[in-house]
Amino acid sequence: MLSSPESLSSRLNYFRQVPQILLGMDWYLAAATSFLVAVGLSTLKYAGQGGMFYDRQLEFLWVGVAALVIFWRIPYVFWTQKVVVPVLYGINLALLLAVMMRGHAALGAQRWLALGPITLQPSEIAKMVVIFTLAAWFRSNPIRSFFDIFKALFIMLPPAVLVFKQPDLGTSLTFGAVFLAMIFWSGATVVDIVVLASPVVSLVLNAISVNAWLIFVGVLGTVLAISWRRRSWSLLLRLAMCAVVVTANIGVGELRPHLWGMLKDYQQKRLTSFVNPWEDPRGSGYHILQSLIAIGSGGLEGSGLGHGNQSQGEFIPERHTDFIFAVIGEELGFRISCLVILSYVIICARALVIAYQSRQEPSGSFVAIGIMALFLFHVFLNIGMTMGIMPVAGVPLPFMSYGGTALIIDLICIGLLLSVSSMHPAPREDVWK
Repeated sequence: MLSSPESLSSRLNYFRQVPQILLGMDWYLAAATSFLVAVGLSTLKYAGQGGMFYDRQLEFLWVGVAALVIFWRIPYVFWTQKVVVPVLYGINLALLLAVMMRGHAALGAQRWLALGPITLQPSEIAKMVVIFTLAAWFRSNPIRSFFDIFKALFIMLPPAVLVFKQPDLGTSLTFGAVFLAMIFWSGATVVDIVVLASPVVSLVLNAISVNAWLIFVGVLGTVLAISWRRRSWSLLLRLAMCAVVVTANIGVGELRPHLWGMLKDYQQKRLTSFVNPWEDPRGSGYHILQSLIAIGSGGLEGSGLGHGNQSQGEFIPERHTDFIFAVIGEELGFRISCLVILSYVIICARALVIAYQSRQEPSGSFVAIGIMALFLFHVFLNIGMTMGIMPVAGVPLPFMSYGGTALIIDLICIGLLLSVSSMHPAPREDVWK
């Protein structure tokens, strides 16, 4: 049966729109993401379990690509509307609570929730929901004073606390990193960020070295007295606030034995063992030492996929998830490792550019900066811990570590960046030359 002229014309118009859609693609993001996914799949193919990780990750990939396209073509403003945000936030809190009551446990953590045939990790979904919620909040409530920060803090704290109780220290720290980046983009100063992060620094430094902690507290008090909000606060108010912050840091340090007890034993050791992993080479320092041996033995070219002594000999723990970069360093070598890092730099740089281009529409700009902070924190912490310069916090490497929910959320983030970029393209004069 022949098609009518009207239906034939509509089909032709659809195919004419395809080049326009592709022209709106950010090819820097697409190329960097594709490279990372390809390297991740290639590594997982030889990561054990008879290729099971590769096969299942490939299945997750198709779902993730479909989700990427959906979130790209749906205007991002839908996810930050006042009607939608409370619903997403409430559903996510319910999922996190359900994990605590009926979740599946693995490796000492209860992070997964079975919904029929589907197993979800709600903590990964919570990252995106928090970004949407904060973006909607800051669109109407930019930060004009230091005390405005605490209003937004109550948005981030409930999911962060629930994730921390799973326990999932790495993801709960991710919420903090995303929050700090978004409040800075909303108007908080660098010194404000230092003040908010200082108690955590004091907690860790007090556990490592009391002298280092005391020096940090002294330097912090001096810097705050000199530079903290000089234009908006009087000298008396600034000194009073400095005294409050210094007292809080001293209190955190003194209470460290009690606060430290809120962490699991393995979490305590992970936060401090990276300073000197040789102190306990068969215990808390084992992960880092085996990772350093693997990366160092890879050299420039690597030993080849499936031929790494450390990875194939199963000396590297969690080589398909948290320590996949150590496998890449050993089997693919320094060159591919540098390309992997460069790809992450491209993604974060493009996210920052997109955030700047969309600054006239705050919610899109905040979504982009939140995604940039999410990727940047994960990459810095994950690759840093494999190199022994960051504590082992248990965060996946985006696009590469095995995990269905994480991969799908990572690809959704790319779809959202494409959505923001397509709705706020760069003016001709701003295009990079």
